[in-house]
Amino acid sequence: MKSFSAVSFPAVRWLREGTEAVLALFFPGVCEVCGRALVRGERYLCTACLADFPFADDAFDGNRALAERFEGAERPPENLYTLFYYNRYGDYKNLIYSVKYYANRRLGFYLGRMLGERLLGKCTADCLVPVPLHPRRERERGFNQALEIARGINSVLGIEICDRAIIRIRNNDSQTGKTTAGRHENVHGIFALHQPWQVAGRHVLLVDDVITTGATVGSCMQVLAAAGEVRFSLACLARVI
Repeated sequence: MKSFSAVSFPAVRWLREGTEAVLALFFPGVCEVCGRALVRGERYLCTACLADFPFADDAFDGNRALAERFEGAERPPENLYTLFYYNRYGDYKNLIYSVKYYANRRLGFYLGRMLGERLLGKCTADCLVPVPLHPRRERERGFNQALEIARGINSVLGIEICDRAIIRIRNNDSQTGKTTAGRHENVHGIFALHQPWQVAGRHVLLVDDVITTGATVGSCMQVLAAAGEVRFSLACLARVI
């Protein structure tokens, strides 16, 4: 019912999200990282966890990360923008779990805004392309987390979202637990160009939740490049180090 109303009845979705925002104001909930009860004025993260937030330093190691993941690529990305470092043994992984597996759509938007604020004065992309989900998986989840992140970035930078340029034509297995070679094999041929005019001749900022080996975004770039004269940069909430 949740995904049906989100797709078929936008007014119901807006009402639900507005109600959630009001409830969050008066009943802040718990910190998504440590589980401590939030106080008035805190959203999603408590003051302590926000102060200790493991922001990524792309100026320090972004070029190395690109070289490691896209060495030999025909059209490698120009920039990599990351909100935080992902450590599967750390508590901040809970942010990704909450968005991706517990349908916390508003948290995805909030973290997208945080990422957008870090891109102010740095990002020169013309459009945002969220990595698409297969329609079946999007119906199950109720939304595409990469699109929510892109909407958060858009709310800060105002960069156009082009979410129909590429579509996912195969509902592949999860990448979790696969080797690097297995990840690349798993995403081969899962995307198709849908509306190439959205990205032709433009600088695309490809948006995803987590970048591990770069296999998924690499597969996207191969398909999008066929639109012609496309430049790429990458943005993600978390990067595995």
